[in-house]
Amino acid sequence: MIKLGKKTHYALVAMFHLDRVAPKGTRVNTHDLSQRYDIPEQHLGKVLQSLGRAGLLKSVQGVQGGYELLKDLNEIRLGDVLEALGGKAAPAVREPHTILTLFPACYVQGLAHEVERNVVERVHAMRLTEVLSQFDLPESPNLEATG
Repeated sequence: MIKLGKKTHYALVAMFHLDRVAPKGTRVNTHDLSQRYDIPEQHLGKVLQSLGRAGLLKSVQGVQGGYELLKDLNEIRLGDVLEALGGKAAPAVREPHTILTLFPACYVQGLAHEVERNVVERVHAMRLTEVLSQFDLPESPNLEATG
């Protein structure tokens, strides 16, 4: 099983919003995103800053400031986001199946490492358009779609 952390989920929500919800050419601030998707503002702010430092988002200070995408989501890979958030970017793949105990340990380890390597490579290579194609964002009835 692959498990992506909360920071990755926050990043994907923000990038999806910037690409598909916010009107093109507008900036979205941390506070508005935080309230709309019920994400802790402080945590979301750190995530957005990391994405900005990695060159995935542009940050503009001031009254009309906020964040905007620097690239099309088809140009961004999930591995880019993972690396921006944590450096090493290896999703957790650590739940061995009990049937593996029937095989010699050396065989199981080699097989497990190869499967894990292939999965991690595939996950890292996924374009965000592919990742987000089935993405459901929580609806927020109290807030208008803001930019």
